[in-house]
Amino acid sequence: IKWKGWSYIHSTWESEESLQQQKVKGLKKLENFKKKEDEIKQWLGKVSPEDVEYFNCQQELASELNKQYQIVERVIAHSRKPAPSNEPEYLCKWMGLPYSECSWEDEALIGKKFQNCIDS
Repeated sequence: IKWKGWSYIHSTWESEESLQQQKVKGLKKLENFKKKEDEIKQWLGKVSPEDVEYFNCQQELASELNKQYQIVERVIAHSRKPAPSNEPEYLCKWMGLPYSECSWEDEALIGKKFQNCIDS
């Protein structure tokens, strides 16, 4: 799940049951996703091996692109959270995404993997 208002780095795997328990909005999107997956499975059973291979390559490329969205391209700004925590946070530009998708992230999260971006 890519949560609204959060960067891709905060995406999670959720069961349908957990989404229903949390009473999240967007369960219709889940139903549409499941319907689309069923249609794809049916289609894959009818097409040539070349078409299946092409489809799988496209899926792999899309997956790699989504992984890229979890990589900090650069840190644009920094700030401190209000007291009492007063911890640093950074405005991050994510690779492959437009500036409109920048998000503020805690130093504890960004500093582990992307210290070089903070230093730059």
